[in-house]
Amino acid sequence: MLVTGAAFVLGVLVALALLLFAGGPWAFAGATEHGPVVTVESGDTLWAYAESYAPEGVEPQAFVEEVRRLNGMETPRLTAGQEIVLPQGVTAQK
Repeated sequence: MLVTGAAFVLGVLVALALLLFAGGPWAFAGATEHGPVVTVESGDTLWAYAESYAPEGVEPQAFVEEVRRLNGMETPRLTAGQEIVLPQGVTAQK
């Protein structure tokens, strides 16, 4: 059976969408479970946390989005003293 170019592209897009909605490169073990809680220090950013804590193979953007989702954050802004939950599977070492 021959697959046309359009059918192939559509198949790839569907597969990517499924991966994205299924947790992408990290399948966190449950939507309500989380990893360590860290206290934000002055000058900390979610991107810096991504560089320090994201497991190998996880894109920084995916890490930031997951931290925002876990913490119900509308914006990526952090405040010194704020406690944030990191994704499950992350070890709390900076």
